[in-house]
Amino acid sequence: MIRKLLTVSICLTVLLTSSLFMTVKTSATNDQVTIKVDLLNVRSGAGLTYSVIAKVKSGQTYDVVEKKNEWIKIKLSSNSTGWVAGWLVTEKKQTASQKPASSENVSKSSTVTSNATGLRFRSGPGTTFSVIGVFDNGKSATYLEKSGAWVKISYSGKQGWVSSQFVTIKNTAPSSNPSTSPSVKKTATVTATSLNVRNSASTKGAKIGSLKKNAAVVITKEQGDWAYVETNSIKGWVHSDYIKVSASNPAETPKETTTTPQTPTNTTSNGTVTATSLNVRDNGSLSGKVIAAVTKGTKVTILEEKNKWYKISFGANKVGWVAGWYVTKTATPTPVKETPASSTEQVKIIFDGTNIRSGASTSHSIVKRAKLGETYNIIGKSGEWYKINVGNNKTAYIAGWVIETIGVNSPITKPGSEQYVKNKTIVIDPGHGGQDSGAVGSRGTFEKNITLSTAKLVYDKLKSAGANVFLTRSNDTYISLNSRVSTSHYRNSQAFISIHFDSTTDSSASGTTTYYYNSLKDAPLASKMNVELVKQAKLRDRGVKFGNFHVIRENKGPAVLLELGFLSNRTEELTIASSMYHERAAQGIYNGLTQYFK
Repeated sequence: MIRKLLTVSICLTVLLTSSLFMTVKTSATNDQVTIKVDLLNVRSGAGLTYSVIAKVKSGQTYDVVEKKNEWIKIKLSSNSTGWVAGWLVTEKKQTASQKPASSENVSKSSTVTSNATGLRFRSGPGTTFSVIGVFDNGKSATYLEKSGAWVKISYSGKQGWVSSQFVTIKNTAPSSNPSTSPSVKKTATVTATSLNVRNSASTKGAKIGSLKKNAAVVITKEQGDWAYVETNSIKGWVHSDYIKVSASNPAETPKETTTTPQTPTNTTSNGTVTATSLNVRDNGSLSGKVIAAVTKGTKVTILEEKNKWYKISFGANKVGWVAGWYVTKTATPTPVKETPASSTEQVKIIFDGTNIRSGASTSHSIVKRAKLGETYNIIGKSGEWYKINVGNNKTAYIAGWVIETIGVNSPITKPGSEQYVKNKTIVIDPGHGGQDSGAVGSRGTFEKNITLSTAKLVYDKLKSAGANVFLTRSNDTYISLNSRVSTSHYRNSQAFISIHFDSTTDSSASGTTTYYYNSLKDAPLASKMNVELVKQAKLRDRGVKFGNFHVIRENKGPAVLLELGFLSNRTEELTIASSMYHERAAQGIYNGLTQYFK
C-alpha cells in the first residue's frame, strides 16, 4: 500500500513538474547521460536543496536538455524534465563535428569575453593572488589554459587569470579533425646521477641504456611525464623529472624564417643570454666552429647583427657569434630631455569610489572618492602610492594597486600571497593510483581520481606563484610509498603535502583531518595548513593529529598528510566528489602553504 501511495505521489509530482517545464526548449545537441548509481534522485532545480521529483535507475539513459555548473537537466519524458548531479552520471558526447566549444575542451585560439564590470585580472588562479588589472565587461582576450574555476588569458599585453563564472569562452578554431601539432625540439641536461633510458614512456618499458649526469640531450616529443630524447649514441624515453630543459629551440634546430639575408648592422647595444648554455661560434651560422660558450644571464655587448645572428663581445675582450634568438637585446638609449612625470604619466580609476588620500598610507584621511574612468596626472611616487594632481593646484595620494596606469614604465603592483611561496620547493603527493584505487565511496567514487584532480589544482596555483613544485604522480599510475618519499628527498622539498580522502566503517563520520609525524619538523606546517583548509573546505574540523604514515614518517623535510573528507559518508561523498570542492580544498592547501612560508 505504501509503495502504491509513493508511486502515485511521484507520478503526481512529475506531472506537476511537467507543467512547469512546458516552455523549456530541448537542446539541439545529441548529448546523453547514463545513470551510474543504483538509484539517483531527480530534482526540481540545479542543487541539493531542491525537492526530489523522481528517481532513476542505474544504466538508464536520458537526453541532456541543459547544463548548469555541475548539474545536468535531463528529459524524463516528452513533456517532463528534471536535474541530476553531473558527477553521478556518465556523459555521452555528440560527435566532434557536431560538438560546440566548451570551456573544458577549447583550443588556444579561443576567445574569452568578460561578462562582468570591473572583473579583476590576477597573477594566479585564486583570489589571494595580486590584481594586475581589470578585464572589463564586453572586452575580449585570448584563451591560454584552465585550472579549476579559473581561466588564464592574454589581455592588454599581460597574461593572468580570471574567474570562469564571469566569462564566456568561444572556440574559434576549426572543430573537425584537428591536426597533430608538430613536435618542437628542446635541449635538456640530465640532472640524475644515472638516468635510465627506456623503449616506452613507462617504468614498465624495457631499459635500453642510461645517461650520466649533465649529459646533453635533444627532446623530440613528449608524452605525459615522459620525454623522448636523442643523443649521438642512444634514443629513447626518460622521465622528465630528471632532466632540465635548457631552451625551447636549440641552436642546432633554429626556427625557420622567410626573411631575406640582411645587411650587417653595426649599432652597438647590450644583451643578456637567455639559454642555459649558448655556443659562441667563429661566424654567424650553425656551420661555424664553436669557440666558447656563455651561460644564462651573461651580459654581452652586441657589435653586429646579421641574419638573426649577433656578433658579441664578452669576457676579457673575447669576440664571437651567437644565435640572436637566445639573447634579449636592450638598445643603448639615446639621451632625451627629462620631462615631468605628470606630462606623460597618469592613473586611471577602475573602481567607482576609489579612495584618494592626504598621504601615502591607508591611515591618512580621505580627501576624495574617485569615479570610474577618471584620470589624474602623476606627480611622483612614494612606496606603493602615487602622488597625483587632483586639480586647483592640490595634490593627493592613491594606492598603486587599485588603479591602472597610462604611460608608466614600471607600474606599482602590490605583492599578493604568491610572494611567500615564490622559489620554494614543494612536493604534492596525490595518494594512491594505478591498481591502488584507495577508498571507494558508497556512490562509486575512487579516491585515487579525486586526490589527483585536487593535487593538479594545487600544482597550478603554486606554479603560477613561482614555486618549484613537483607532483609524485600526474596520471593514473601506481607509485610506491618509498618512491614518493624519494621524490621529496631528491627535490630537497621544503614542504611535502600528501592528499587523501578518508573512509571508515562508521558511515556518519565526516570532516577533514591534518596529520603530522614529527612535532618539531611537521607540526608548524600542519597547524597553518589546518586553519586555512577548514576555512575553505567548510566541512567539520577534525583537527591536527599525530599520524604514523610512511610518507610523513620517513620524510626528512616538513611533511603533512591531509584527509579531505569521508567517502564512506554518502552525503559527504556528494560534496567531496565535486570539482567545486576540489577547487576549495586546493585553495585551502595553497593558502596554508603561503601562511607557513610567510
